[in-house]
Amino acid sequence: MARAIAALVVGLVILAPPAVAAADGHGGSTTTTTTTLPSPTGPYASCTALVAGAVPAGPRPNDTRGDGPTPAETLYECEVKIYRQAAAQIDAAFRQAVAQARAQFRHSIRAARSAAQRSAALQVMQAAIIQAATVRSAALVTLGPPPVGKRHA
Repeated sequence: MARAIAALVVGLVILAPPAVAAADGHGGSTTTTTTTLPSPTGPYASCTALVAGAVPAGPRPNDTRGDGPTPAETLYECEVKIYRQAAAQIDAAFRQAVAQARAQFRHSIRAARSAAQRSAALQVMQAAIIQAATVRSAALVTLGPPPVGKRHA
């Protein structure tokens, strides 16, 4: 799942800027930097190792009973943390793509000399934002719902 998210985020970063760069009519080159997310055997593999005892968990700061969290609580907290990090990466990539589209629009609109050029610049920016929203939506669907912990009785 993490690889799919990484691929969608990379797609968001790679696909949006070239469409916007074409709006200014200069045909300049666009350079993008990508990063990959580590995924040993799944998005929650490190959480499973934590619960299995490979990584010491330690007691909670507000724990008055003197014992640490149960393995299920530790697993749930770890999975929620990873889920939130993935969602934050997706949102950050979306915001970056929208900011790039708007920056390219501002650049293009300054160079535009006719109404047709201004209209084309606006349409390209809107298309880039729609593309970014589509990729973000697909990434969030791929991420799935947040982890669910067991209710305590």
